[in-house]
This record gives sequence, C-alpha cells and structure tokens, in this order.
Amino acid sequence: MKNYTRSLRCINCGKISSLKPIYSCEMCGGVLEVTYDYKKFKKDHETIYNISLANKSSLLPIDINEEEPFPYFNTPLIKAKGIGLDVGTNNLYFKLEFNTLTGSFKDRPVYVGIKKAKEFGYQKVIVASSGNGASAVAAYATREGLESIVLVPATTPAAKVSQAYAYGAKVIKVEGPYSNAFNLAWQISQEEDVYNITTTFLNPYTIEGDKVVAYELIQNLKGNSPDYVVVPIGAGPLLVGIYNGFYENTLINEKQKIPHMIGVQSMGCNPIVKAFNEGKQHVTPEKSPDTIAGGIGDGLVGYSQDGTYTLNTIKDSEGIALEVSDKEIMHAKNLLASREGLYVETSSAASVAALIKHAKTHPFSSTSNIVIILTGHGLKESFGKNIEEEVPVISNNVEALKLLLKK
Repeated sequence: MKNYTRSLRCINCGKISSLKPIYSCEMCGGVLEVTYDYKKFKKDHETIYNISLANKSSLLPIDINEEEPFPYFNTPLIKAKGIGLDVGTNNLYFKLEFNTLTGSFKDRPVYVGIKKAKEFGYQKVIVASSGNGASAVAAYATREGLESIVLVPATTPAAKVSQAYAYGAKVIKVEGPYSNAFNLAWQISQEEDVYNITTTFLNPYTIEGDKVVAYELIQNLKGNSPDYVVVPIGAGPLLVGIYNGFYENTLINEKQKIPHMIGVQSMGCNPIVKAFNEGKQHVTPEKSPDTIAGGIGDGLVGYSQDGTYTLNTIKDSEGIALEVSDKEIMHAKNLLASREGLYVETSSAASVAALIKHAKTHPFSSTSNIVIILTGHGLKESFGKNIEEEVPVISNNVEALKLLLKK
C-alpha cells in the first residue's frame, strides 16, 4: 500500500528529522510531529470521505498489511436518546471508543507505536499509564511477540492492572502521581534498550493513530465534519490527534471544516483549563492532582509543553476548555447508564458532565452536530482479579526500577 509519510518536524523550531526512534527535537527539545506529502495524497485521492479506511491508513507512519489494514477499530457512532435534550440539540452523538480490543481509545495510538517498535528492531517496550494505555500496550505487544513493561500510579484500579497483567506484561506500580511513572519511563528508555510508547506527545508516532477517529467520523456523517467534538483530556493527545485528522481533511478538500474542539478536565486537575480561562500562552503543571477521574488526572509535571500544545490546538479550532467537579462527573456517569444504556469509565463521563453544564449558560443550536468521545468502558473500573499482592510497588526512583527489572 502506498504511504505518504515524509519526516518528523519540531512544532517549536521547525527542525526536520528523519523517521527514527527519537522522542523530542534534537535541537530544542520540542514536541515532534509526523509530516506527510498531502499534495501527492490529494492527487491520488480527491477526498478522505470517498476512500476506504484501508487507504486512509496510508496517512499513518507505518506499513500496513492490506488484508488487515487498521484492525479492531471503526468504532460505532450512535445518536443520543435522552441526553441530547439536556444539551439542547437533536444531533448529539456518542463515539464509542471503548469498543476496541482492550476496551479503550488507547488501542489506536498503541497499535501504531507497537508497529514502530517492531520496525525499529526493539524487542521490549515500556509505557507509563493511568491504566488504559498499560492494557493496550500489553495486549498489542503480546500480539506482536514483544515484551512489555508498564508503569502505573499506585492508585490505578485493580481491573486495569489485572488486564495488563493478564496479557503478560511486567506491571509495576509507582508511588505518587502519574507524572512520576511518566518520568521514570522516560529515564529508563534513555538508559536501556527499550522503546517508550507512552501515549502523551512523547512518542511522535502514537498520536497518529488518534487521527483515524476523525476519518471515521467523516465517514459516519456522510462526508461532513461535526460542529463540535468533546474530549476528556489529561495531556490531550487524543484531542490533538482528532483535530489533526480533520485538519488533514481540509488540506485534501478545502470545502471541509474543522470542528470546534472542546477539552474537558476535572476541577481537581485542570492545568489546561486554567491556562485557557486565564488567557495564558503556556500551561503551568499541577503538582497535586486530586480527582476520581484518574484517566485525566495528569498534572503534566515535567512535560507541561504537552499541555501547551493541546491548549493551542483548542484555540486554533476556536474551541473551549471546560472543567467539572467529581460530583458532576459521577452524576453524568450515572446518567449515561440510566438514560443511554452506556456504562463508561469515570474519566469518560467528564465530557458529558461538561457539555450539560455548559449548555445551561451557553445554549447550543438545536441543529448543531455534537460528538462526545466516550473513551473507556466502565467495566474496566469495576471488576478484575485482585492481584495487589503480585504487583510490586516502587518509589519514584530509577535505580529502584532498574533493580526490579533485573529480577
């Protein structure tokens, strides 16, 4: 299958690098993005809508088997039955990103990351995750014959830990917030022969998998883009990836539009929302996250530039950043189950809570097409074998991690 990938480019200084296993700009340390030859793609394909998902995968940085072009995805888009009335629109949709191999949206970026790991010749991969990324990396690494190491916060729900453990990963809990696990994974990937697939903006390839959500939405909506897309965010790669997919669509067909992107955080961990509301150009880390929505409880300590990237993307789309309380999130989670028959994980419900809250003071048009991204299944938090005694917990120290990995 023809591939249109060109290079890596730094979003800060613009330095161009070859498609190699690096995690940041070698000149300024900035976030990297993959570039493509859109002119050639446009010459071969008039629109994104009129081509198959198999051919859309040629706008990914991996070589894909034509018989299994981008497996396990093309998740359902369903129309709301009751909650649309609370929002004030007749066209509220849910994108069921939990309808994947491991039950969350992380399958998309991880699939791309695992393929790159194999391409680069790695035998071992590592991920820092609040839970969903851990499960996805463990599953896809197993399918590709790679070893996997997952670092999760010590507070990660047992169901998410047991899922990664069942897939054969070496699971390690790290004391403190998610940022500690993130920084340890970064350190070990610099010192050992292990490929880091942490799905923030650290790995420049993984976010490309998130673009396919936009491609599918365009196809679901018969060639049109929605007016708004609502996404729960920690660092925000899912939101940025979806935006990038819609942006690519405008490069191929200038008549298309980019939706207003709405990013949602919990009040207990809201560095991006704070920066947005205060009109700041850069995001300040949140050192002490305090929220039940662990999947989006990312304080961005040590990598706040990721949050700034997401902040700028929201602004570029003329979107907004919203915050909700844990109480509002839990109410929305119960509402989804009782009125829509959708049982989602806590972080996933934040988007619904924010949209309902925002609509009370800023009504949407009754004709607005709004898509809420539901990122994970509720069963991932509720059940699972209790393996607390089997999973080691370490302090936030790279030497402790090295010692454990040698056992």
